[in-house]
Amino acid sequence: MLKEPSPFANIVQLTGCARDALTACGMRRCLILLTDRTQSRLAVQQSAGLPREAAGLQLDPTQSQVLRRLLAQPGQLRLTPENAAQYSALIPGNLKALFPADHVLLRSIPANGRVALLLIADQGGQPFADVSLQAFGKTVQCIERALASFATRGR
Repeated sequence: MLKEPSPFANIVQLTGCARDALTACGMRRCLILLTDRTQSRLAVQQSAGLPREAAGLQLDPTQSQVLRRLLAQPGQLRLTPENAAQYSALIPGNLKALFPADHVLLRSIPANGRVALLLIADQGGQPFADVSLQAFGKTVQCIERALASFATRGR
């Protein structure tokens, strides 16, 4: 008899593919964080282009207005030199240390009516080209569909 893979193995595979897709669309550094059921903790599920210590990062969303807003409903924040001063103080220091530039994308992705993943990506601190932003948007749409499909499996 075949044994059903654990749900954890499936989410690791899904987020691993998401990480690879983000790097393939030009994101040099990316972090994929998974929320717990109560959205009281964000834990790194996958990373690329970041120091090894990034894999152990855990964030408390209650300590950041930006994280609270992104977890309250799906959305995106694009940091630019024009708005970095406004938002920088609202982002946890350990996250700013991993993404020290003023060109960063933060995107929350829903599943089953609540935000399940938070993506953070940049192009090594360089400004985003329009084609890179389009590729990021399309890639996120694919990740959303895959997460939605994953969330409804076994129902």
